[in-house]
Amino acid sequence: MALSLAATDTFDTIVLTLLSAIEAKDLKLRRHSERVAKYAVQLAERSGLDAADREHIHYGALLHDIGNIGIPDSILLKPSGLSQWEFEEMKLHPIIGEQICKALVSVAPLRPIIRSHHEKMDGSGYPDGLRGDEIAPFVKILSVADVYDSLRGERAYRSAYGHEEALKILQEEAARGWWNAETVELLAGLNVSDADFAPV
Repeated sequence: MALSLAATDTFDTIVLTLLSAIEAKDLKLRRHSERVAKYAVQLAERSGLDAADREHIHYGALLHDIGNIGIPDSILLKPSGLSQWEFEEMKLHPIIGEQICKALVSVAPLRPIIRSHHEKMDGSGYPDGLRGDEIAPFVKILSVADVYDSLRGERAYRSAYGHEEALKILQEEAARGWWNAETVELLAGLNVSDADFAPV
């Protein structure tokens, strides 16, 4: 049976399908992506970005961890800290994510966000060791939202941090040269609820 051109998927459908793939791997991954999108959009708005830019960062945040689909469950779902080898494998997820989205023309503008969300301002991030202005403004915002959400979540090896504790850690890391300091300071006014982090 021939496929109808009228059945072309919309951009939203593509993003939701990819999110469903994340959820199939681990429901927590989807909730993390949705919270990061929520906080990144707030930070983008406070940074003065317009509606089109906020939409761009919203979709980029939803898909930023899509590469985790390619990480073995034994690493991704490990209930303790990762070994050095496991961490090196985990560091491949931005590259895997970019490759997953490579054939999707509509998602092409989001690929730099997906690939670079673990880069740091001082060049110590991965996978490309970008530094300073080599990192796109969208990525600088999303990275802060991503780390904030990770700090707020409970881990097998530590308890969850509260808002003020997470903000303090990010301020210290920004002073170390990891994150954009102006974006970190915008976290103070973030609209966040502890209910966002209720167990699945």
